[in-house]
Amino acid sequence: MKRFGSFLFVLLFLFSCQNSGDKKPDESPDADDDNVSDSDDIDDADDNSLIYDFSLEQNEQNLLSCRVNFKTKEEIKLCVRYFSPYHAGYRICEDEQKSVHYFFLWGMRESLDYTVEVVNEDNEILATSRYHSGRLPYPIPAMTLNLNDPEKTSPGFVLFHYATTSTDLLYPMAFMVDREGYIVWYFEYWSGEASAFGDLTWYPEKQSIVIGLVKDYSSREIPGEEGIEIDLEGNILWKSPEIPGYYYYGNSWNHSYQHLSDGSVLFPKCQVEECIYYDTIVNLDGDDYTPLWQWSFADHFEMPDISCAGTDRYDWTHVNTVTMDKSQGVVYVNSRNFSSFFKIDIESGDILWRLGRDGDFTFTGDIDDPCIGQAHDPEIKGNRVLFYDNGTPERGYSRVIEYTLDEKAMTAEVSFVFDGRELGMGWWSEFFGDADRLPNGNILVTVGDYDFNQYGRIFELTPDGEPVWELLFEKNDSWKVVLYKSEKIIPQLEPLN
Repeated sequence: MKRFGSFLFVLLFLFSCQNSGDKKPDESPDADDDNVSDSDDIDDADDNSLIYDFSLEQNEQNLLSCRVNFKTKEEIKLCVRYFSPYHAGYRICEDEQKSVHYFFLWGMRESLDYTVEVVNEDNEILATSRYHSGRLPYPIPAMTLNLNDPEKTSPGFVLFHYATTSTDLLYPMAFMVDREGYIVWYFEYWSGEASAFGDLTWYPEKQSIVIGLVKDYSSREIPGEEGIEIDLEGNILWKSPEIPGYYYYGNSWNHSYQHLSDGSVLFPKCQVEECIYYDTIVNLDGDDYTPLWQWSFADHFEMPDISCAGTDRYDWTHVNTVTMDKSQGVVYVNSRNFSSFFKIDIESGDILWRLGRDGDFTFTGDIDDPCIGQAHDPEIKGNRVLFYDNGTPERGYSRVIEYTLDEKAMTAEVSFVFDGRELGMGWWSEFFGDADRLPNGNILVTVGDYDFNQYGRIFELTPDGEPVWELLFEKNDSWKVVLYKSEKIIPQLEPLN
């Protein structure tokens, strides 16, 4: 997230809780007004049934999900499938035989009657129940599914959070939408100090989400956590230490929160010298939070010689992304305000190279302006690095750009670029934004910024730059939805046809 203190935008939900627009998903039937489970005891159960002690309960932390518990008289491997007349639904299967069974059913759409079936490996129905999915929290922004090519779009759910240009309220909430544009998961987190969401990172190995928390200026003197980790049920798995401060304030964690494979935690920490704000990269032990490694811009660059008279803040480095690879002994750091991406040696702290403005690489490829400007969320895989390139005001448009690096010849070949202008999809977002390469080669793009002339949107491109999916967010003359980043996750759910 960028310059939050300067603009003081916040998460505010003053919107409709249904999709809108000409290309919205098919309408669902009218639902009951209550948000309670409509589940019954299993049908056709008798004393000879294989299944007993069956229960189905609503997940109060996410009313689009429920929990199923039961026992069987013998150890057996089972599946549960759930569906409605308006949603094909999913199937979840166990990976081993057992006699005590638990299933978490999620990915449902709002206010639908779902049939829940327990089946064996031969798809024989052993028990049937019902569940009525609840309503979404009010209010939710209106979203329009503007484009969806199911043959070319990557499977999965899009995970995101958002802000608005209004400054009335803070509302910390994250969502997932399916390919048809329906919300199928949400998470709320209310804390006295943490009032909005920042960075969201999905961990497929753990099926968990790490969330950076944005604390309000009014709570700056109150100690509070700056990051949490949750599972898909909404249970809190981890909280960061509680420290005073607010977003991008002295000693605050910000922008990028990562849990590394060794159990440690990685993040940028904001530090202040007089009016100059800069970043130190910190790696902490995940148990007792003792420092394991740190690296500061102040140790490698000369601080700007400026007068602090008349200003209380000069944002010097503004790091928005950090990636640490201990197996390779390197850390990658992206500085928005340097318009540069750095590779740093962990052991020595030396800068191995700098990509971008005043960098070490020679750019190649048929492109007029090959250099990134105020970029976000670089994603490095092998010798390729993908950027959401915000662009400078002088350039006046944003884009997605990928470089193929040759670290011996020190060249950076522009291997992919998309700015959408030839398709009428051009944009400029001075702040925010994200681009992720998906498993099938597609690219998921999140458009941010506050420009009232354009929609906040998330769209997907093929490797050839063809738009195949687009979700637009509500805006009007007085406010608009602002997006920071999104991720596409592949849920461990088997879609039913």
